[in-house]
Amino acid sequence: MVVVSTALVLAALPIFLVGGLAVQIRADLGLSESSFGAAVTAGFTVGAIAAIFGGRLADRLGPRRVLYAGATLSMLSLIGLGTVVNSWASLVFVLGFSGLAVALTDPGLAILVGSAITPERQGLAFGIKEASIPSATLAAGLAVPWIALTVGWRWAFAIGVLPVVVLLTLLPGVIRRSRQANAVELDSSPNVSLPVRNRTAMLVAGLAGFLGSGAASGVGVFLTESAVAMGFAPGDAGLLLAAGSVAGIFTRIGAGIAADRTGGPQFRLIAWMLAVGSVTIALGATGTTPLLVLGTVGAFTGGWAWTGIFFLSLIKTNPSRPGAVAGLGTASLGLGNAAGPIVFGTVAEAASFGTAWLVAGAAAGGGALLMAYARRRFGS
Repeated sequence: MVVVSTALVLAALPIFLVGGLAVQIRADLGLSESSFGAAVTAGFTVGAIAAIFGGRLADRLGPRRVLYAGATLSMLSLIGLGTVVNSWASLVFVLGFSGLAVALTDPGLAILVGSAITPERQGLAFGIKEASIPSATLAAGLAVPWIALTVGWRWAFAIGVLPVVVLLTLLPGVIRRSRQANAVELDSSPNVSLPVRNRTAMLVAGLAGFLGSGAASGVGVFLTESAVAMGFAPGDAGLLLAAGSVAGIFTRIGAGIAADRTGGPQFRLIAWMLAVGSVTIALGATGTTPLLVLGTVGAFTGGWAWTGIFFLSLIKTNPSRPGAVAGLGTASLGLGNAAGPIVFGTVAEAASFGTAWLVAGAAAGGGALLMAYARRRFGS
Protein backbone atom coordinates (compact mmCIF):
# COMPACT_ATOMS: atom_id res chain seq x y z
CA MET A 1 0.00 0.00 0.00
CA VAL A 2 2.85 2.38 0.80
CA VAL A 3 4.50 1.67 -2.54
CA VAL A 4 1.23 2.12 -4.46
CA SER A 5 0.37 5.44 -2.83
CA THR A 6 3.94 6.76 -2.92
CA ALA A 7 4.41 5.95 -6.61
CA LEU A 8 1.28 7.84 -7.67
CA VAL A 9 2.03 10.78 -5.35
CA LEU A 10 5.40 11.11 -7.02
CA ALA A 11 3.89 10.94 -10.51
CA ALA A 12 1.14 13.50 -9.79
CA LEU A 13 3.16 15.85 -7.59
CA PRO A 14 4.69 18.12 -10.30
CA ILE A 15 1.39 19.14 -11.93
CA PHE A 16 -0.52 19.58 -8.69
CA LEU A 17 2.28 21.52 -7.05
CA VAL A 18 2.16 23.85 -10.04
CA GLY A 19 -1.59 24.22 -9.50
CA GLY A 20 -1.22 24.95 -5.79
CA LEU A 21 1.50 27.50 -6.48
CA ALA A 22 -0.45 29.13 -9.33
CA VAL A 23 -0.53 32.61 -7.79
CA GLN A 24 3.23 32.72 -7.21
CA ILE A 25 4.22 31.05 -10.50
CA ARG A 26 1.94 33.25 -12.63
CA ALA A 27 3.25 36.39 -10.97
CA ASP A 28 6.88 35.34 -11.44
CA LEU A 29 6.52 34.19 -15.05
CA GLY A 30 3.99 36.83 -16.10
CA LEU A 31 1.27 34.40 -17.23
CA SER A 32 -2.46 35.01 -17.58
CA GLU A 33 -5.08 32.61 -16.20
CA SER A 34 -5.73 31.13 -19.64
CA SER A 35 -2.06 30.70 -20.56
CA PHE A 36 -1.32 29.11 -17.19
CA GLY A 37 -4.28 26.77 -17.65
CA ALA A 38 -3.00 25.90 -21.12
CA ALA A 39 0.38 24.91 -19.66
CA VAL A 40 -1.24 22.57 -17.15
CA THR A 41 -3.50 21.25 -19.92
CA ALA A 42 -0.46 20.41 -22.03
CA GLY A 43 0.98 18.27 -19.24
CA PHE A 44 -2.28 16.38 -18.75
CA THR A 45 -2.73 15.97 -22.52
CA VAL A 46 0.69 14.37 -22.92
CA GLY A 47 -0.17 11.94 -20.15
CA ALA A 48 -3.61 11.15 -21.57
CA ILE A 49 -2.33 10.37 -25.07
CA ALA A 50 0.62 8.39 -23.77
CA ALA A 51 -1.53 6.39 -21.29
CA ILE A 52 -3.15 4.32 -24.04
CA PHE A 53 0.27 3.10 -25.10
CA GLY A 54 1.57 3.08 -21.53
CA GLY A 55 -1.13 0.62 -20.50
CA ARG A 56 -0.23 -1.80 -23.27
CA LEU A 57 3.45 -1.38 -22.46
CA ALA A 58 2.76 -2.16 -18.80
CA ASP A 59 0.96 -5.39 -19.79
CA ARG A 60 4.04 -6.42 -21.77
CA LEU A 61 6.87 -5.25 -19.52
CA GLY A 62 5.27 -5.60 -16.11
CA PRO A 63 5.07 -3.11 -13.24
CA ARG A 64 8.69 -3.03 -12.14
CA ARG A 65 10.14 -1.53 -15.31
CA VAL A 66 7.33 0.98 -15.95
CA LEU A 67 7.27 2.16 -12.32
CA TYR A 68 11.00 2.85 -12.35
CA ALA A 69 10.63 4.69 -15.65
CA GLY A 70 7.72 6.73 -14.28
CA ALA A 71 9.65 7.68 -11.13
CA THR A 72 12.59 8.83 -13.23
CA LEU A 73 10.41 11.03 -15.43
CA SER A 74 8.66 12.56 -12.42
CA MET A 75 11.96 13.45 -10.77
CA LEU A 76 13.14 15.10 -13.99
CA SER A 77 9.95 17.17 -13.98
CA LEU A 78 10.37 18.23 -10.33
CA ILE A 79 14.01 19.16 -10.85
CA GLY A 80 13.16 21.15 -13.97
CA LEU A 81 10.33 23.03 -12.27
CA GLY A 82 12.56 23.98 -9.38
CA THR A 83 15.56 25.08 -11.44
CA VAL A 84 15.16 25.87 -15.14
CA VAL A 85 11.53 26.92 -15.76
CA ASN A 86 11.50 30.62 -16.66
CA SER A 87 8.86 30.91 -19.40
CA TRP A 88 5.59 29.45 -20.61
CA ALA A 89 7.36 27.20 -23.13
CA SER A 90 9.75 25.75 -20.56
CA LEU A 91 6.84 25.19 -18.14
CA VAL A 92 4.95 23.23 -20.80
CA PHE A 93 8.03 21.18 -21.69
CA VAL A 94 8.80 20.19 -18.10
CA LEU A 95 5.17 19.38 -17.27
CA GLY A 96 5.20 16.98 -20.21
CA PHE A 97 7.58 14.74 -18.26
CA SER A 98 5.05 14.60 -15.44
CA GLY A 99 2.33 13.58 -17.89
CA LEU A 100 4.49 10.74 -19.19
CA ALA A 101 5.21 9.66 -15.62
CA VAL A 102 1.50 9.28 -14.87
CA ALA A 103 0.93 7.43 -18.17
CA LEU A 104 3.39 4.74 -17.10
CA THR A 105 2.81 4.71 -13.36
CA ASP A 106 -0.98 4.35 -13.29
CA PRO A 107 -1.22 1.16 -15.43
CA GLY A 108 1.82 -0.32 -13.70
CA LEU A 109 0.18 0.17 -10.32
CA ALA A 110 -3.06 -1.40 -11.58
CA ILE A 111 -1.15 -4.57 -12.49
CA LEU A 112 0.71 -4.53 -9.17
CA VAL A 113 -2.52 -4.22 -7.18
CA GLY A 114 -4.13 -7.04 -9.16
CA SER A 115 -1.13 -9.30 -8.58
CA ALA A 116 -0.27 -8.49 -4.97
CA ILE A 117 -3.68 -7.78 -3.35
CA THR A 118 -6.50 -10.30 -2.85
CA PRO A 119 -9.74 -9.50 -4.72
CA GLU A 120 -11.58 -8.89 -1.42
CA ARG A 121 -9.26 -5.95 -0.66
CA GLN A 122 -8.66 -4.49 -4.10
CA GLY A 123 -11.28 -1.76 -3.61
CA LEU A 124 -9.38 -0.53 -0.57
CA ALA A 125 -6.11 -0.82 -2.49
CA PHE A 126 -7.40 1.24 -5.41
CA GLY A 127 -8.90 3.73 -2.96
CA ILE A 128 -5.53 4.21 -1.30
CA LYS A 129 -3.86 4.40 -4.70
CA GLU A 130 -6.18 7.16 -5.89
CA ALA A 131 -6.01 8.92 -2.51
CA SER A 132 -2.49 9.73 -3.64
CA ILE A 133 -3.90 12.41 -5.97
CA PRO A 134 -5.42 14.56 -3.20
CA SER A 135 -2.31 13.77 -1.18
CA ALA A 136 -0.38 15.57 -3.89
CA THR A 137 -2.81 18.49 -3.74
CA LEU A 138 -2.52 18.45 0.07
CA ALA A 139 1.23 18.83 -0.28
CA ALA A 140 0.62 21.62 -2.79
CA GLY A 141 -1.75 23.41 -0.45
CA LEU A 142 0.62 23.22 2.51
CA ALA A 143 3.52 24.30 0.31
CA VAL A 144 1.93 27.73 -0.19
CA PRO A 145 2.13 29.08 3.38
CA TRP A 146 5.05 26.94 4.54
CA ILE A 147 7.44 27.22 1.59
CA ALA A 148 6.28 29.49 -1.25
CA LEU A 149 5.47 32.46 0.99
CA THR A 150 8.67 32.05 3.02
CA VAL A 151 11.66 30.90 0.93
CA GLY A 152 10.13 30.97 -2.58
CA TRP A 153 7.98 28.72 -4.76
CA ARG A 154 10.86 26.92 -6.46
CA TRP A 155 11.93 25.30 -3.19
CA ALA A 156 8.52 23.61 -2.93
CA PHE A 157 9.49 21.08 -5.60
CA ALA A 158 12.11 19.62 -3.27
CA ILE A 159 9.18 17.82 -1.60
CA GLY A 160 9.58 15.16 -4.30
CA VAL A 161 12.74 13.82 -2.67
CA LEU A 162 10.76 12.02 0.04
CA PRO A 163 8.46 9.87 -2.14
CA VAL A 164 11.24 8.88 -4.53
CA VAL A 165 13.42 7.65 -1.64
CA VAL A 166 10.51 5.64 -0.20
CA LEU A 167 9.65 4.14 -3.60
CA LEU A 168 13.20 3.13 -4.49
CA THR A 169 13.66 1.58 -1.04
CA LEU A 170 10.46 -0.50 -0.90
CA LEU A 171 9.51 -1.38 -4.49
CA PRO A 172 12.12 -4.15 -5.05
CA GLY A 173 10.93 -6.04 -1.95
CA VAL A 174 7.26 -5.71 -2.92
CA ILE A 175 7.92 -7.09 -6.40
CA ARG A 176 9.98 -9.95 -4.99
CA ARG A 177 7.36 -10.97 -2.40
CA SER A 178 4.54 -10.71 -4.93
CA ARG A 179 6.35 -13.10 -7.25
CA GLN A 180 6.93 -15.56 -4.44
CA ALA A 181 3.33 -15.40 -3.22
CA ASN A 182 1.73 -15.78 -6.63
CA ALA A 183 4.40 -17.81 -8.43
CA VAL A 184 3.87 -15.41 -11.33
CA GLU A 185 6.48 -13.46 -13.23
CA LEU A 186 5.34 -9.86 -12.91
CA ASP A 187 7.54 -8.60 -15.72
CA SER A 188 5.32 -9.95 -18.47
CA SER A 189 1.72 -10.93 -19.10
CA PRO A 190 0.46 -13.94 -21.10
CA ASN A 191 -2.80 -12.14 -21.95
CA VAL A 192 -1.59 -9.21 -24.02
CA SER A 193 -3.29 -10.51 -27.17
CA LEU A 194 -6.78 -10.71 -25.64
CA PRO A 195 -9.21 -8.00 -26.77
CA VAL A 196 -10.83 -5.45 -24.50
CA ARG A 197 -14.52 -6.30 -24.05
CA ASN A 198 -17.59 -4.01 -23.78
CA ARG A 199 -15.97 -1.30 -25.87
CA THR A 200 -19.09 0.84 -26.26
CA ALA A 201 -19.81 0.79 -22.55
CA MET A 202 -16.19 1.61 -21.83
CA LEU A 203 -16.31 4.56 -24.22
CA VAL A 204 -19.40 5.91 -22.44
CA ALA A 205 -17.77 5.41 -19.03
CA GLY A 206 -14.63 7.06 -20.36
CA LEU A 207 -16.61 10.08 -21.54
CA ALA A 208 -18.25 10.30 -18.11
CA GLY A 209 -14.83 10.14 -16.50
CA PHE A 210 -13.63 12.86 -18.85
CA LEU A 211 -16.41 15.24 -17.80
CA GLY A 212 -16.12 14.44 -14.10
CA SER A 213 -12.35 14.75 -13.92
CA GLY A 214 -12.44 17.88 -16.07
CA ALA A 215 -14.83 19.55 -13.63
CA ALA A 216 -12.81 18.60 -10.56
CA SER A 217 -9.37 19.32 -12.02
CA GLY A 218 -10.43 22.78 -13.14
CA VAL A 219 -11.59 23.55 -9.62
CA GLY A 220 -8.50 21.93 -8.08
CA VAL A 221 -5.94 23.70 -10.23
CA PHE A 222 -7.55 27.13 -9.81
CA LEU A 223 -8.88 26.72 -6.28
CA THR A 224 -6.28 28.89 -4.57
CA GLU A 225 -6.62 31.60 -7.18
CA SER A 226 -10.43 31.40 -7.05
CA ALA A 227 -10.39 31.72 -3.28
CA VAL A 228 -8.05 34.72 -3.42
CA ALA A 229 -10.29 36.41 -5.99
CA MET A 230 -13.30 35.72 -3.74
CA GLY A 231 -11.65 37.37 -0.74
CA PHE A 232 -9.41 34.75 0.89
CA ALA A 233 -5.84 35.57 1.91
CA PRO A 234 -3.24 33.55 -0.07
CA GLY A 235 -2.24 31.50 2.97
CA ASP A 236 -5.88 30.73 3.81
CA ALA A 237 -6.52 29.75 0.20
CA GLY A 238 -3.69 27.24 0.41
CA LEU A 239 -5.15 25.81 3.62
CA LEU A 240 -8.56 25.53 1.90
CA LEU A 241 -6.91 23.45 -0.81
CA ALA A 242 -5.30 21.29 1.88
CA ALA A 243 -8.65 20.82 3.66
CA GLY A 244 -10.37 19.75 0.45
CA SER A 245 -7.53 17.35 -0.23
CA VAL A 246 -7.85 15.72 3.20
CA ALA A 247 -11.59 15.23 2.64
CA GLY A 248 -10.83 13.68 -0.75
CA ILE A 249 -8.28 11.30 0.73
CA PHE A 250 -10.71 9.86 3.28
CA THR A 251 -13.56 9.65 0.78
CA ARG A 252 -11.50 7.74 -1.78
CA ILE A 253 -10.48 5.20 0.83
CA GLY A 254 -14.05 4.99 2.15
CA ALA A 255 -15.41 4.42 -1.36
CA GLY A 256 -12.90 1.60 -1.83
CA ILE A 257 -13.97 -0.06 1.41
CA ALA A 258 -17.63 0.21 0.36
CA ALA A 259 -16.76 -1.38 -2.99
CA ASP A 260 -15.11 -4.34 -1.24
CA ARG A 261 -18.24 -4.91 0.84
CA THR A 262 -20.65 -4.91 -2.10
CA GLY A 263 -18.35 -6.47 -4.72
CA GLY A 264 -18.49 -6.08 -8.48
CA PRO A 265 -18.29 -2.90 -10.61
CA GLN A 266 -19.32 0.33 -8.89
CA PHE A 267 -20.71 2.49 -11.70
CA ARG A 268 -23.92 3.25 -9.78
CA LEU A 269 -21.97 4.61 -6.80
CA ILE A 270 -19.77 6.68 -9.13
CA ALA A 271 -22.86 8.24 -10.75
CA TRP A 272 -24.27 9.26 -7.38
CA MET A 273 -20.95 10.71 -6.25
CA LEU A 274 -20.69 12.81 -9.40
CA ALA A 275 -24.25 14.05 -8.90
CA VAL A 276 -23.42 15.21 -5.36
CA GLY A 277 -20.24 16.83 -6.63
CA SER A 278 -22.18 18.67 -9.32
CA VAL A 279 -24.55 20.28 -6.81
CA THR A 280 -21.88 21.30 -4.32
CA ILE A 281 -19.57 22.75 -6.98
CA ALA A 282 -22.45 24.87 -8.27
CA LEU A 283 -23.11 26.11 -4.74
CA GLY A 284 -19.44 27.10 -4.42
CA ALA A 285 -19.93 29.47 -7.34
CA THR A 286 -21.66 31.95 -5.01
CA GLY A 287 -18.30 32.92 -3.53
CA THR A 288 -19.54 33.19 0.05
CA THR A 289 -17.12 31.65 2.53
CA PRO A 290 -19.36 28.80 3.83
CA LEU A 291 -20.52 27.77 0.37
CA LEU A 292 -17.03 28.05 -1.11
CA VAL A 293 -15.80 25.70 1.61
CA LEU A 294 -18.75 23.37 0.89
CA GLY A 295 -18.04 23.54 -2.84
CA THR A 296 -14.38 22.75 -2.25
CA VAL A 297 -15.17 19.74 -0.07
CA GLY A 298 -17.81 18.58 -2.54
CA ALA A 299 -15.45 18.90 -5.48
CA PHE A 300 -12.76 16.81 -3.80
CA THR A 301 -15.15 14.19 -2.38
CA GLY A 302 -18.19 13.55 -4.58
CA GLY A 303 -16.72 15.27 -7.61
CA TRP A 304 -13.30 13.60 -7.60
CA ALA A 305 -13.14 10.75 -5.05
CA TRP A 306 -14.58 8.10 -7.38
CA THR A 307 -11.46 7.49 -9.48
CA GLY A 308 -10.24 4.52 -7.41
CA ILE A 309 -13.48 2.58 -7.81
CA PHE A 310 -13.55 3.71 -11.46
CA PHE A 311 -10.30 1.83 -12.12
CA LEU A 312 -11.53 -1.09 -10.03
CA SER A 313 -14.76 -1.27 -12.02
CA LEU A 314 -13.02 -1.12 -15.40
CA ILE A 315 -10.62 -3.89 -14.41
CA LYS A 316 -13.44 -6.08 -13.07
CA THR A 317 -15.08 -5.88 -16.49
CA ASN A 318 -11.78 -6.84 -18.23
CA PRO A 319 -9.61 -8.78 -15.74
CA SER A 320 -7.42 -10.25 -18.49
CA ARG A 321 -6.17 -6.82 -19.63
CA PRO A 322 -5.56 -4.80 -16.45
CA GLY A 323 -2.86 -2.59 -17.93
CA ALA A 324 -4.77 -1.86 -21.12
CA VAL A 325 -8.06 -0.92 -19.43
CA ALA A 326 -6.22 1.05 -16.75
CA GLY A 327 -4.50 2.89 -19.58
CA LEU A 328 -7.88 3.69 -21.13
CA GLY A 329 -9.12 4.92 -17.76
CA THR A 330 -6.02 7.01 -17.28
CA ALA A 331 -6.47 8.47 -20.77
CA SER A 332 -10.08 9.50 -20.13
CA LEU A 333 -9.25 11.03 -16.75
CA GLY A 334 -6.15 12.64 -18.22
CA LEU A 335 -8.07 14.24 -21.08
CA GLY A 336 -10.53 15.59 -18.53
CA ASN A 337 -7.67 16.88 -16.43
CA ALA A 338 -6.28 18.48 -19.57
CA ALA A 339 -9.49 20.18 -20.64
CA GLY A 340 -10.63 21.21 -17.17
CA PRO A 341 -7.95 23.78 -16.31
CA ILE A 342 -7.91 25.52 -19.69
CA VAL A 343 -11.72 25.73 -19.85
CA PHE A 344 -11.92 26.90 -16.24
CA GLY A 345 -9.16 29.47 -16.76
CA THR A 346 -10.64 30.76 -20.00
CA VAL A 347 -14.13 31.13 -18.51
CA ALA A 348 -12.70 32.82 -15.40
CA GLU A 349 -10.74 35.26 -17.53
CA ALA A 350 -13.67 36.02 -19.84
CA ALA A 351 -16.39 36.16 -17.18
CA SER A 352 -15.60 35.38 -13.53
CA PHE A 353 -14.43 32.60 -11.24
CA GLY A 354 -18.04 32.11 -10.11
CA THR A 355 -19.11 31.41 -13.69
CA ALA A 356 -16.24 28.97 -14.08
CA TRP A 357 -17.45 27.08 -11.01
CA LEU A 358 -20.95 26.88 -12.50
CA VAL A 359 -19.56 25.44 -15.75
CA ALA A 360 -17.60 22.87 -13.73
CA GLY A 361 -20.75 21.88 -11.82
CA ALA A 362 -22.63 21.37 -15.09
CA ALA A 363 -19.83 19.16 -16.44
CA ALA A 364 -19.92 16.98 -13.31
CA GLY A 365 -23.70 16.63 -13.72
CA GLY A 366 -23.24 15.47 -17.30
CA GLY A 367 -20.67 12.94 -16.11
CA ALA A 368 -23.19 11.58 -13.58
CA LEU A 369 -25.81 10.99 -16.27
CA LEU A 370 -23.34 9.27 -18.61
CA MET A 371 -21.96 7.06 -15.84
CA ALA A 372 -25.50 5.91 -15.02
CA TYR A 373 -25.99 5.05 -18.70
CA ALA A 374 -22.67 3.18 -18.80
CA ARG A 375 -23.80 1.10 -15.84
CA ARG A 376 -26.81 -0.07 -17.83
CA ARG A 377 -24.61 -0.85 -20.85
CA PHE A 378 -22.30 -2.95 -18.68
CA GLY A 379 -25.33 -4.67 -17.15
CA SER A 380 -24.03 -4.07 -13.63
